[in-house]
Amino acid sequence: MVRAPSPTLSAALLGGFAVLLSGLLSTGCSGSASAAPTPAVSGEAPVRVRLAPVVMEAVARPVRASGTLAGKQEVRLSTKVGGVVQAVSADEGQKVKRGQVLAALDLSEIGPLVAQAREAREKAARDLERVKGLHAQQVATLAQLQDATTGYEVADAAWRAAAFNQRQATVLAPSDGRILKRMVEPGEVVSPGQPLFLFASTDGGWVVRVGLADRDVVRVKEGDPAEVTLDAYPGRTFHARVSEVASAATPGVGTAEVELALDVRPSPGSEAPRLLSGLSAKAVVTPSERQAVQLVPVEALLEGDGEVASVFTLDGDGRTARRQRVRVAFLSGADGRAALSEGPGGDARVITDGVAFLRDGQAVAVVEAPSTGPTSRR
Repeated sequence: MVRAPSPTLSAALLGGFAVLLSGLLSTGCSGSASAAPTPAVSGEAPVRVRLAPVVMEAVARPVRASGTLAGKQEVRLSTKVGGVVQAVSADEGQKVKRGQVLAALDLSEIGPLVAQAREAREKAARDLERVKGLHAQQVATLAQLQDATTGYEVADAAWRAAAFNQRQATVLAPSDGRILKRMVEPGEVVSPGQPLFLFASTDGGWVVRVGLADRDVVRVKEGDPAEVTLDAYPGRTFHARVSEVASAATPGVGTAEVELALDVRPSPGSEAPRLLSGLSAKAVVTPSERQAVQLVPVEALLEGDGEVASVFTLDGDGRTARRQRVRVAFLSGADGRAALSEGPGGDARVITDGVAFLRDGQAVAVVEAPSTGPTSRR
């Protein structure tokens, strides 16, 4: 006998079937939605950008370096002989005149030596005159006359050497200038050649000495213009010119020294600056040698890594941005442009505004920059 299903079991089976059917339908609908294109991607609005041309130009790549200020003619003054310092008559920072006495040694030791040499010379001179008279009377031989002549010449040379050393016991200013540093006090015992003063002549002016790497020093020549700034005078720029270029690198450092002659003449209405030897200086040299580069605005560069960076250019269709690798030669702080040694070429245009929102192949819409009036904010 066949039993009819109970109402409870039939309801359970129908419920399970309904749940299964609902799951299948929902799965089918989900698969259809994912297969269709996403409206946000397919309908993406182009990014609004502005363009700038790539300018081909021959420019001078500036050379930047740091150095120190110094007098062109700086001399360490000393005495040729040693002894006790008797007097010092110049202080640091003092202006002195040519021939002015700066310091003197006690002559108690060298004075008697000079007197001894002078007496010996006078005796040799008397002996020579006497032998000459005897030789004229044919009493003294020629050999005796020659010996007396040699004796006088030897005594005269000894006296001149002693007199020279006596003069070198006094330190005189070699020219008009300034005492940069005083390294001696009265009563000190100094050795021959020991520096007593650091002296700077006013005839040579001021120079800035900088060390340049090999790739930079070969581009610098005498006469190239430069601009110098001193930390002691912020905001003030001094004009200079390359006066000397070393022909050999500094041992152990690998840089070559370049000397810049500084123009410190005061401008009308201003005072001459008070300069000190050893002040820190920064210099920018503009070499006469020029190189052909591609100039683009700095804001067009992306993802700089050393000399390598990226730019976006406008594709041939005029509606697509293309990413391109470039090589940066240097940045010009004066006009806000980057010089590229390798780039998109002179006929290309690079994207400046909106470049941060782009990817390769991105659709763009070019917006012309206003030709007059204040710069609009983005």
